[in-house]
Amino acid sequence: MKMKRFISVVLLVSMLLSVASCSSAATSKKLADDLMVALTTYDRNAIAKCIEDFPDNTGTPYIHDLYSEDYYADLYAAANESLSYTIASAHTDKVVLKVQMPELYPLYQKVLTSVLSQAFSNTELKDKLLEEDFDQHLLVIALMIEEIKSNGISTSEQEITLSVEKINDSFKIKTDDQLKNLLTDGLYKIQTTLETEETEQ
Repeated sequence: MKMKRFISVVLLVSMLLSVASCSSAATSKKLADDLMVALTTYDRNAIAKCIEDFPDNTGTPYIHDLYSEDYYADLYAAANESLSYTIASAHTDKVVLKVQMPELYPLYQKVLTSVLSQAFSNTELKDKLLEEDFDQHLLVIALMIEEIKSNGISTSEQEITLSVEKINDSFKIKTDDQLKNLLTDGLYKIQTTLETEETEQ
């Protein structure tokens, strides 16, 4: 009789743990869904609700891009109309996504090459680029946005793993390199790689 009761208790506990685990996985999945929907329009307020507060004084460019520079946000918003995703798996502490990511870096290279080649033949553009207070970066981003609006942008599939953690009684996505890469359409990863290569040389 005692054995039956013990087995019943064990089964009940394992069932409750299973339900709790499913509930947490469902919470993580919903959090990832909310983030990805916000990313398709690059709604910065909606994005901020899904992710861990940014640590102070980290100095990473994506923080500056995400909250301060509207022209970056405009670029990501234009590119992310092409963003799509599926959830490969969801667990209590992580969600694995298959994401069709806009390929911003090839577009950046194409536009930059075009600007530089035109500068050789266009004296007015060359003079403009050499002006001390002229932001060449801003010009390239504006042309990238124009190119996306006119001709679209190519995408490539990437696997992104989002880490989920309970912070102050609510679940949030951790601000790690995977999230940074997702938020900036891969530009963060490329910039980090280039900085590492420069340091090694």
